[in-house]
Amino acid sequence: MLRTFIAISAAILLNACASNPTITTAPPELATATADARALTHWEAKGKVGLRFLGQSISATYRWQRQDGDFSADAAGPLNQGFTTLVGRNGLVTVENAWLGRHESADGEGLLQALTSIRVPLSHFNAWFMGWPKDSKTPVQTLPSNEGVREFNENGWQVRITSEQLIQGYRIPERMIVSQEGTRLVLSLNEWTPSTPATAQTPGLTP
Repeated sequence: MLRTFIAISAAILLNACASNPTITTAPPELATATADARALTHWEAKGKVGLRFLGQSISATYRWQRQDGDFSADAAGPLNQGFTTLVGRNGLVTVENAWLGRHESADGEGLLQALTSIRVPLSHFNAWFMGWPKDSKTPVQTLPSNEGVREFNENGWQVRITSEQLIQGYRIPERMIVSQEGTRLVLSLNEWTPSTPATAQTPGLTP
C-alpha cells in the first residue's frame, strides 16, 4: 500500500516538505518582465515536488510539459525509484508505473482519486504552473511581501505563489504551495523552457 502511494504521488507530481513555507524577496529584475507566460501554449517545467498526506512525506523530481490543452509528465523519487509517467491527451489520461502497470481513463481526476484517495484537478495545472487560476474570473489576492506574491482558491484547492523568477522575459513562479484539507503540495520550478508546437516533445513511458 505504501509503495502504491509513493508511486502514484510521484506521478501526480505532488509531494510535500514538512518544512514551513519559504518566503523570498522578489528580485528587482522581475519588474522588467515583458511577456505574459499565460499566453503560451507550449512549455516545459522541471523541478522538485513534495506531498504531505495522511502523515506521510514524500519528495520527488518532476518534469511537466504543456502541449496546448494537453500535458505530459514524469516524476521519480531518489535513485529514480517509482518512476511514473502521466499523460493527458485527447480527453484521456494515462498513468504508467512499473509497480502499478498502465491505467487509462477519460476521467483522469477520478482515476487518480481511485488510486490515491486524492482528487487532483489535473486540468488546472497548466494554468497553475504559470501562477494563475485556470478561470480568469477566479478572484486573485495580492499578498504582503512577507507572505508571498499572491494566492487564489480554485476547484476546492488553495494555491499560493510564494516567490517568482524571471526566465527569458517571462515572470513565472519559483515556488508554490497547493493545499486542501490536510493535503499539502509544495512545488519548486528549477527550470522552465518555452517552446513551439514543432519543438515540443512528449516524454516517453520509460525512464
